[in-house]
Amino acid sequence: MAGGHDQLWKDLIRAFPVDFLRLVDDDLAGRLELSSLTLGPVEEFLDQPLGAARRMDLVGSAKTLEWHEVIVHVEIELKYQAPVPPRLFLYNRLLSLRKRRPVHTIVLYLHGGPAGAEVSRFSETSCEREIWLFSYLSFGLSRSRSRHFLVRPEPLAWAFAALMRPEGRNRHALRHACLGRIAAAEDLTDVERFLLFNCVATYLELGGGAVEEYAALRARYGKPEVEMTPVTWEEKVEARGLERGREQGREQGRERGKEEGMREVLLRQLRSRFPSLPGQTIERVAAIHSPEELGSLAERLLTARSLEELGLA
Repeated sequence: MAGGHDQLWKDLIRAFPVDFLRLVDDDLAGRLELSSLTLGPVEEFLDQPLGAARRMDLVGSAKTLEWHEVIVHVEIELKYQAPVPPRLFLYNRLLSLRKRRPVHTIVLYLHGGPAGAEVSRFSETSCEREIWLFSYLSFGLSRSRSRHFLVRPEPLAWAFAALMRPEGRNRHALRHACLGRIAAAEDLTDVERFLLFNCVATYLELGGGAVEEYAALRARYGKPEVEMTPVTWEEKVEARGLERGREQGREQGRERGKEEGMREVLLRQLRSRFPSLPGQTIERVAAIHSPEELGSLAERLLTARSLEELGLA
C-alpha cells in the first residue's frame, strides 16, 4: 500500500476528526467545542538540545467549553512496542514547550495494545524518585469487538471495525458489514466514501471481490454505482483526471493529458523530496489545472527547502 498504514490513517482521521475523538476519548470530546477541533500533519522540527529531527503524526487544537485552547496530539502505531511510551512523553513535552498550551496525547494502535480505550501512564524517575508523571490515552483496534462499532453512527467507526475482531471469526462477513454501512450512508462526500472503502479493502480484501461486493450493495440501496478500486487517494485523483481528459474530445483530451502527465511527474518529485507527503498537499496539486503553474512548481521544487516555501503546506 503506497503511503503506508500511517498515511491511510492520517487521511482518515483528518477527514473525520470529530468522529475520531468521540470514538477514542468521549470524555475529552464532551469537554471541547468540537466545531473548533482541527488536526493536521506537523512540520519537522529539531529536538533540543540534541538537534534530532522529530516528526509527529497529527497535531491540532480545540477550544474547551470555557473557551481555553488545548492541543490535541495523535500518534498512529502499527503495533504496540515498548519504545512507544517514552517517545510519546518526549513529543508531549516538546509540544508543550513550543505551544505553551496543555497537550492531550492519544496513541492509536492498529495491532496490539489495549482492547479499546485505556488511560496509560509513563513516569520518569531519578534517584528512586518519580520526577514526572505523563498520562495519555491508548486506543487499540485489533483486540476490540467489531460489532460494537458497526452499530455506531460515526462513519469512522466502520473503518475501525475492519481491524477488529469479527463475530464468529468470519472476516468475509465483517467486510460485508463494513461495506454495507458505507454503501447505505447518505451524507458522505465522494472523498470520504472512498477513504472508508479503501481502508476496508486494504485490511479485508481477503482474496479479492471487494469492489464487486461494494457495487452490489450500492445497487441494493438504490444508489448510483460508483467506481471503487482499493488504491491510495492520490492515485485515484490522477486516474480520475485522465478519465475526464478522455471524455472531453480529442483536442481537450490532449491538453488534459499533458496537464495530468505534468501533475503525475510533480507528485512523484514531491514524494521523492518529502516522503511523508500530506494529503492536503496532494489535494492542492490535484486542484491545479494550469500546465504553466504545474511547470513553475516543478522548477521551484529544485531549490525549495520546504512545502511552505512552495505554498503547498
